[in-house]
Amino acid sequence: MILKVLLFIMLVIILFMNIRYKESYEQFIKTYHDDITLPIIAPFAFSLIDKLNLYKLSPKLVNSIHQKIILLKGSKLARDYTKIYLAKIITVFTLAVFFTIALTVTSGNDYSNIIYGLLLTGIICFYLIKDLDKKVRERKDAIIIELPEFVNKIILLVNAGDTVQGAIMKSVKQNQKKIHESPLYYELNEVVNKMTTNTPFQEVLKDFSYRCGIQEVSIFTTTVMMNYRKGGSLLVNSLKELSTTLWDKRKTVTRIKGEEASSKLIFPIIFIFISVLLIVVYPAIAIF
Repeated sequence: MILKVLLFIMLVIILFMNIRYKESYEQFIKTYHDDITLPIIAPFAFSLIDKLNLYKLSPKLVNSIHQKIILLKGSKLARDYTKIYLAKIITVFTLAVFFTIALTVTSGNDYSNIIYGLLLTGIICFYLIKDLDKKVRERKDAIIIELPEFVNKIILLVNAGDTVQGAIMKSVKQNQKKIHESPLYYELNEVVNKMTTNTPFQEVLKDFSYRCGIQEVSIFTTTVMMNYRKGGSLLVNSLKELSTTLWDKRKTVTRIKGEEASSKLIFPIIFIFISVLLIVVYPAIAIF
């Protein structure tokens, strides 16, 4: 009886907050509709974040998520996407608890379901938080893999008599089709946009380095800022030395990715081996 009442209270709260704050978050939901988990109950999650003041209630968790969102989405939209991600965690947690209680009620008050359900809910929420680490790592690896090729293009174009700014613009223009697929060229496209608005080049590079948040990019921007006014062979030689280091780093990242892919195949291979073994051995066992 207690679980049924609890289930009813949860349902009433979700519906009430959803209706009460629907208009308040309507424009926000329309703007980020594709990024929001279950937009139909999003007002409940967003209002819960604001009413509980989750930013102050759990500053370490929120700040950790916010810093990773900055790397993935940029500083301009980071606050909005942090809120969306917190709403995603709240939505998943609420639905998991709701269905856990509902399952317990329908199964004749088997309270072991609550333990398993809450355990599974905790694992899912933990995975959602850790999933950001995975996305940040994948973004970093993607940038490291593409950066040596980009630096080589800059070297070739500067050697041909182009300026660093012109070389960056030409490189981005040649890769317009993959701007939204490539983290590096997405950020470089922002560099080009700022250069076209006459933003000082050093400021543009500093901002580019900050947005990427990767040591290799910081070394590249520092090298360019120290030598781009001098130009010529000095800049090219500095970039060539950097290119060698970046190619070594790319090889390391590629090797690690290959090892990770191989390790993921271990369990399927073991499963297939056991299946084949059972198929072969079972007739012999059946005879005995």
